[in-house]
Amino acid sequence: MNLEDFYFFNGTSYAGKSTMVHLLAQKYGGIECGENYHDNYEGELDPKEFPALCYTRDLKDWHDFIRRTPEEYARWIAAAKKE
Repeated sequence: MNLEDFYFFNGTSYAGKSTMVHLLAQKYGGIECGENYHDNYEGELDPKEFPALCYTRDLKDWHDFIRRTPEEYARWIAAAKKE
């Protein structure tokens, strides 16, 4: 996968990430990958290649998401940033 034309926004809650992505996508005709965007590309993302981005596909419910330890959550965030 060529990431030459990709831009990734990262930051804490309420930092303006979604707003910036939305405005830039509108202005430049880009693709806005918003909240849970990976669900829109389910057939295109291989969990073997993108395990962090596909993480939520195998969750039974929201309990699985919030019951992770802080260390597990940090590892997931770090992996998702790399992917």
